[in-house]
Amino acid sequence: MSIKSRKKHPIIKISGIAKYCHLNEPSKKFHPEFGEYNCDTVVTEDVAKQIKEQLRPLYEEELKSMQEEKGGQKLKQADMPIKESDQEIMIRTKLKGGHRAKDGTVYNFSVALFDAAGKPLPKDVEVWGGSKVNVAVRPNFWYTDLMGFGVTFELQAVQVIELANGGQSAMAADAFGFTSEEGFVANGGETLDQVFDAEETSETEVTANF
Repeated sequence: MSIKSRKKHPIIKISGIAKYCHLNEPSKKFHPEFGEYNCDTVVTEDVAKQIKEQLRPLYEEELKSMQEEKGGQKLKQADMPIKESDQEIMIRTKLKGGHRAKDGTVYNFSVALFDAAGKPLPKDVEVWGGSKVNVAVRPNFWYTDLMGFGVTFELQAVQVIELANGGQSAMAADAFGFTSEEGFVANGGETLDQVFDAEETSETEVTANF
């Protein structure tokens, strides 16, 4: 049994160094039909702490709601998309490249890409691992009988502050919490104003496993 939360939670911004990323085109290695975008990002301890502080009340609210839906039973909690080791802290983010509806309609998705000034990247700029980035994600909560309760960081947009190893949508960068910074600036591009609605959340007695 698989259940997904219907709530649209606020954007969380992750600042760090891209390590593994497919942003210009989705990788079809494990998802041959639509592929999957990703931008696994190495962050500092301070950034990781800030992300956990933002995520915790949302996680606990959703966990409590799911427990109530499952008759009050204690739920197994799946691994977090925050991977910590002695060498680094990496935040895993992803977005499906598309979706086929029940009626057969196909929807293709993409990740909004911006330069340091908040302008959309030209399509010929490739974003590589090693780039300094700001990554906008939306927490997506779910439950499966096999994995238990968990959260995925659904990739929304990436702002390239420093572009690594070469590489050259129309949405506003500030919609994802990005502001103009010193760094890599692409040529041209126009933006459209678009703001995501943030939803209020409250803390619960249920605790997260992180």
